[in-house]
Amino acid sequence: MAKTPWAKFSLPGDGASYARGESREFRQTLREVFGPLVEWVPAFPSGRHLWLMVEVPAEGSLSTLFRDLEKRLAPSGSLWAVLPKKPFAAERSFPFSWNDVQQAGLSAGLVDNKIAAFSPRLTSIRFVIPVARRIASARSVRETR
Repeated sequence: MAKTPWAKFSLPGDGASYARGESREFRQTLREVFGPLVEWVPAFPSGRHLWLMVEVPAEGSLSTLFRDLEKRLAPSGSLWAVLPKKPFAAERSFPFSWNDVQQAGLSAGLVDNKIAAFSPRLTSIRFVIPVARRIASARSVRETR
């Protein structure tokens, strides 16, 4: 049995999935790989979500981006950060390295646990909330009940 093109991205079974990104390549690949399974949005809806994907913008602060995204992620959710592969970063005027993106995610309190090719020129890194923080969060919710 052939794997679906989106299998490596671990979509949630019953939750909404959102993606934000501006480049033509990102949006086209999003449609090709996920079809109607992931909704492109100009801004993420409020609340916490099980699955988010963001094309890392070339402008702005990575730390601000990841701090904002961490707040939008459900405790067991996945955040996929999409960025140009190293050979294509210069032509896209992308100023950050893979390590810069990884460190920004880690500094926001997330952990990276998977890398997947998004397209021939784009790669992606999956970030999640560390298990210890998920457990602590669940414990504090139970204690306040």
